[in-house]
Amino acid sequence: MLATRLQRQDILYLSAIGLWLLLAYGLFTWNFPITDTVESNYTLSAVNMLQHHSYLSPMIYDQYWYDKPIWTYWMLMASFSAFGVSDFTARLPFIICAVLNGMMMYYGVRIITNQRKLALWSAILLGTSLEFWYISHAILTDGFLFLFTQGILYFAYIALATIAETPATSERLQKAQRPIMWAYAFAGLAVLTKGPVGIVLPGLILLAYVILYQRNKAAFTLLFSPKGWLLFALVALPWYLLMYAYHGMDFITGFLGLHNVIRATIPEHPEQNWWFLYFVLWPVSLLPWTGLTLYELRYGQRNPWRTYLLTWGLGIFLFYNLMATKYLTYTFLCLIPFIILTAQGYETCKSRQVKKPTHRVLWLLLIPATLFYLIVLIALWLLGAPQAADPTNPIAMGLSQFITILLVGAILAALPLLYGWLKRQLTLSMKSTVLSASVLYLLLLCLLPPIVDDASTAQLANTLPLTANTKVYYYRDYRTSLVYYSKHPVTQILNPHETESIWSEGKNVMPVATVTETLQAIQGNDDFIICVPRKYKADFLQTSLGQHVSQWGQVENVIIFRPNH
Repeated sequence: MLATRLQRQDILYLSAIGLWLLLAYGLFTWNFPITDTVESNYTLSAVNMLQHHSYLSPMIYDQYWYDKPIWTYWMLMASFSAFGVSDFTARLPFIICAVLNGMMMYYGVRIITNQRKLALWSAILLGTSLEFWYISHAILTDGFLFLFTQGILYFAYIALATIAETPATSERLQKAQRPIMWAYAFAGLAVLTKGPVGIVLPGLILLAYVILYQRNKAAFTLLFSPKGWLLFALVALPWYLLMYAYHGMDFITGFLGLHNVIRATIPEHPEQNWWFLYFVLWPVSLLPWTGLTLYELRYGQRNPWRTYLLTWGLGIFLFYNLMATKYLTYTFLCLIPFIILTAQGYETCKSRQVKKPTHRVLWLLLIPATLFYLIVLIALWLLGAPQAADPTNPIAMGLSQFITILLVGAILAALPLLYGWLKRQLTLSMKSTVLSASVLYLLLLCLLPPIVDDASTAQLANTLPLTANTKVYYYRDYRTSLVYYSKHPVTQILNPHETESIWSEGKNVMPVATVTETLQAIQGNDDFIICVPRKYKADFLQTSLGQHVSQWGQVENVIIFRPNH
């Protein structure tokens, strides 16, 4: 039964969820540098757009580019304009987005199911799930797409549920208009955030649900509501029309062509286009709650809401498996339906295990949580231990300190879960797992900044001896964060062993030069720097540039070459 309005206790729960997520996701964020390759692109673009007063057209390296729509850039520009440009203000919009996502999860589940505890657990499980924690700390478009897709999912269901009973009277159709309008409005915002997929994917899923399960003429009428499409157009189309009016076919071929159609049909990174990627990512993304998800899929009560959620989850999964280009973030939206199903799995467990829960039920928490700890701790060890043991790396702690913090943190994280397991109480075990996951995430926030620093050039930018006339080159790889931190143009020296692909022209919008062009540019110039990743040092020295430079220093995994004197 749909809830008509939120009550006072719901407002208190929403406030508590918002405060919890603000603290949990904002804590220590100021210690995280801007990383390459994705975060630095968005951040530098927003800075570049502010410098050029370009509030309509995305820019980077002082030129227009059409990788993503405008919404994420607007959020970054608003944060920079209000609080200044810094690493923390770059992450602030995404922290707020994580807060809104948790609150939206509670709101949507509450008004649809009319179950306050289910809504609360849905928000809690979302905030402690591994993929949501990871992506919500990153500067990406996916958090905002997640928020707007939640709006589409909830309000579309409310509209369809309103007319589910036959006959669909005019009164019911009228009542369904308001929620479907909200769904179209959220679709418009999704398209402003990610592009056509913001409405194509939800539209296909909703159409499949109506065809397969509802089979109601009124439902088709509702999905293709002229008023809904008009509202969608008013929200989404002005930016697209203005971009076409200003940039013409460059925008169409760059944004709709290269970054949408071609990305969907030709893999951007063929060597990483693993067919099994999302099959592995799905159970990992739900950790430490995967066991409850599986329990709900096996024992959950069949009803239209469950069927609707499964249609969304499977629809997203299938859609992105069919895409040629595969990224870790693409199936992030699967979390929306599956986290709700996971919370329902907990309620199903409680209803089926009225007395003391069996060990089999508790294993649903223990095994995924243990896997969760192992994945996180092993990843921390593999990433952090080599850096802590490297004397050339300016990491904040030595190897012994790193190991000590890792072990103490792991023990503290495991204790609540162990306590819940020994007590053999399902509710206590759930709360203990939440606490345990929170402690582990706190450990991550303490240990990750110096590790993440290897994916950034903040240290390098502070080390380079730059003058206004210094020419800076980067061999093979390209680090946009170096431009962001140094406020200095950087030219990429193209890989001499790589042939151009369909992605080269559209993706390489930074200044580029071949080895030959670079050699011509540096001859007679004593004020230049060439940054070479350590893994490419031998390859670089074999080029014609090698005899004109000598090693000046090294910062983390980057070797700095300067002219011979």
